[in-house]
Amino acid sequence: MPFWSGETYRAIARCLASGQMIRGVDVEGLRSALIEHFGVEDILLCGSASLALELALRTCHLQTGDEVIVPSFCCSAIVAPILAVGATPVLADVSTELNLTVETVDAACTSHTRAIIVPHLFGNPADIDAIAELGNAKNIVVIDDAAQALGATTADGQSLGTSGDMGVVSFGAEKVCFGLGGGALISHSRGVLDGARETALGYPSIIHALRQLTAMFAYRRWRRWTLPVQRLIARGPEKNPHAPPQPYRQDNLTNVQAAVARTLMDSLPENLQARRARVQAYGQLLGDQAGLELIPHRPSSACLTQVVRVLSKRRSEDGAARVIQALGAAGCEVQGSYMPIHLLGSFSACVWDRLPYTERVWADLVEVPCEPTVSLADVERIASIVRSCAGN
Repeated sequence: MPFWSGETYRAIARCLASGQMIRGVDVEGLRSALIEHFGVEDILLCGSASLALELALRTCHLQTGDEVIVPSFCCSAIVAPILAVGATPVLADVSTELNLTVETVDAACTSHTRAIIVPHLFGNPADIDAIAELGNAKNIVVIDDAAQALGATTADGQSLGTSGDMGVVSFGAEKVCFGLGGGALISHSRGVLDGARETALGYPSIIHALRQLTAMFAYRRWRRWTLPVQRLIARGPEKNPHAPPQPYRQDNLTNVQAAVARTLMDSLPENLQARRARVQAYGQLLGDQAGLELIPHRPSSACLTQVVRVLSKRRSEDGAARVIQALGAAGCEVQGSYMPIHLLGSFSACVWDRLPYTERVWADLVEVPCEPTVSLADVERIASIVRSCAGN
């Protein structure tokens, strides 16, 4: 569930009472707060991080045949903005930290490469500085995609989202600052984002904004009580993992989204401290367990989730599925991690060569929660079940 404070609810109430759900002063207030937080010259706010990525790519003036490198092990939503600008997604392998490295990026570069999108998966910083150096040497635009890593920093203390040529952060579902949606495109220099501002964006209707707000409360904030009803409604054919992601809207950020996001920035230090404490607890509880491998977080990680690799004893076993099933039976919602994009049937527009590490590990991975709304007692309970499954 989202980590909201009393100020978050008061901000929503102010928007409802004033009628400033769509337009209002909170948008510029959030923009100013983000400029101060990141120490940059310019920020463009929009309705989602996917849209922010598209706008970043539009500043590159890409043409048909130009290539954009992304990891195959990633949320498939990263592909849509690339296709929207007419470019070709090129899928690269990841390292043991499940992020791109300068080596995996370099292996995917061709004479047609024009941009590299570097996500920091699960809040853990990728080697963005080394990749940015490679991009500079090859005259390739590097986009620092910190959608999952708001608040994380590089080893030298630079905020993720501010490396490379441009950066992206998110206030969307299941992110570090889990708000009502919205994204931001970040630039160190004025003028870089002028091309992005040439794209005409609309505004959602008040009805759409109210539905979004209602859904957030019904499906997320009150999830503890509404989940049984949600499961009844969801009965039927399982979601097809090969289906393309839902299209994102070409909308400006609304005032209520900005109001919520601004309160989440205020509580970000407390949020990060709690997430890092949970990662530390998982390390203490599971780090020495045979049959398990914890994907490490760097000290400056935002710790979105903790990924556990479950090593099956026999080829016929699916250890990750066993862990997910056991946790589900105990009332803990967890999930496996991403199916690599190159294995999904709806992404034939992507190209790739060899992805050995991605193919070897993806099916063994389980994400366990680090949200502040998950208590340390819950972490102990989750770890106990995982240990029990690994020991069988």
